[in-house]
Amino acid sequence: MTEKNLITFLILFYFSISFGQQKDTIYGKVKSIKEQLAFFDENRQNMKLFSDEGDYGHNGFSNPKFTESRFFNWWYNTPFVHYSNYHKEFNKKGETTYEVWFYKSGDTVAFFNYKYDKNDNLIQVKESYKKDDYTVRNYNYDSKNKIKSTIYYVSDDPNLYSYSEFIYDEKENLIQSKDFNADGETYGTKYTLYSNGKIKEVISYSPFKIIKKNNKRILFKDGIGSEKLDRKFIYNENGDMTETLSYKGEFYNDNEPQIQGRTRKEYANGLLVKEMTLNRANKIERFTLYYYNKQKQITKENYVVPEYPDNNLSYEYFYDNNGNQIKLIYSEKNNPVTVKFKYEFDNQNNWTKQIKSVDGEQLFIWTREFEYFE
Repeated sequence: MTEKNLITFLILFYFSISFGQQKDTIYGKVKSIKEQLAFFDENRQNMKLFSDEGDYGHNGFSNPKFTESRFFNWWYNTPFVHYSNYHKEFNKKGETTYEVWFYKSGDTVAFFNYKYDKNDNLIQVKESYKKDDYTVRNYNYDSKNKIKSTIYYVSDDPNLYSYSEFIYDEKENLIQSKDFNADGETYGTKYTLYSNGKIKEVISYSPFKIIKKNNKRILFKDGIGSEKLDRKFIYNENGDMTETLSYKGEFYNDNEPQIQGRTRKEYANGLLVKEMTLNRANKIERFTLYYYNKQKQITKENYVVPEYPDNNLSYEYFYDNNGNQIKLIYSEKNNPVTVKFKYEFDNQNNWTKQIKSVDGEQLFIWTREFEYFE
């Protein structure tokens, strides 16, 4: 891969964790959806870091939620695409009961089955690769529908399992999670809270202590364990998170945790308008500016890396009267690329086809087939 493509790929990781512009509401009582990406040009397909990667890119297929989010963000925010191909079924309450993901060839990636209790809480996810090759995660809830525990196991190794327990305070705020495996308690997380229930600190927990014996460091469980501060959050009077502090803490070390970096956010009229990432010396590494229209949709976004201006990116978003994104101007190194989106809708007002054009050339087609209960 060329250096330019590598830099582009690393910058675009930003979109895997950012929010998308388009709101994709589905109307009607949907029984199933079949969704697939296709290509007008067999030589211009989904983005890959290396040429020998599979259909789902460098990280492969991890899980449906991440794969859908990544595809959604790249489709609307870049001239590029990731791959998507699945069939999903729902019950009459709109809960997903089954889905299957495919490769471009039509071969199966994985099957997923979902079960719910009488209170509509998700109680089981079964991921299957072959008939007798699967993983299961079960969820257990308390009388107030708060998740109490989960257990995860795999079909081909009964000793490979994990269990998690969740602990709440008297106001039903999560204050601790504990993780276990076949060897007993492993690592967990503790939370300190502000008086309004918002998370103040995230503290990683280890059940181990360390001793030195014969010039060796030995871990052992003493019933107390060790802790290290990971993150701290600060909010404004409206409850918006304005600063996140990340710490370089270490287990089994009595030194005070040192700030590794921080993220600051600024708001206007309840909308995020600036986000900055600073290093341990409190120097700005990068920042993003957001601009909105009267409908509170983002119309422009500038991503700036002060020390490496070649990594700067800008985006301009355009919408139709129904709020659908119809155009994106994506600029990298001051070279703008115009991306347009053309829609087709069914009689329930759900879009069934999108064609994505890049600089006037139709490249990608995203289709959805709906089956309705009514």
